[in-house]
Amino acid sequence: MNIHTARWLLAPVRQLRTRRLMARHGPTLAYDTAWALITLHSAPDETTLVRAWAHENPGAAPGMHYDHWHTLSPAEQQRRLRWLRRHGHSPIQLLQLDAGLLHSTGLHVLDWGRPPIPADQHPATPPPSSQTRE
Repeated sequence: MNIHTARWLLAPVRQLRTRRLMARHGPTLAYDTAWALITLHSAPDETTLVRAWAHENPGAAPGMHYDHWHTLSPAEQQRRLRWLRRHGHSPIQLLQLDAGLLHSTGLHVLDWGRPPIPADQHPATPPPSSQTRE
């Protein structure tokens, strides 16, 4: 099957996966970026297609970037915390795409920033080695 036929046949599946990623990630993920991420994840041999699209639609600096937790609404913070407790990683991180690949394709991806760690969950810091007794 040639590549154009395969793209045409798989387009509805890719669109569904793109919409799911957008719903899971939240309002900061644009359709075009989600489509490119799903394409890289599901069909790595189409990297040249994503690279050509990114070249035709230049945006901000390529690579993985992170938003700031404190700028989010409380409802969005709670939604993300529930997701992180359940899955351990953001929806984009679950795709397991290499950061070098994202940078080389020219994609600008805005992923979730890390939530602040509550003071009672900080690991105990060991004393400096000069203060320990032997």
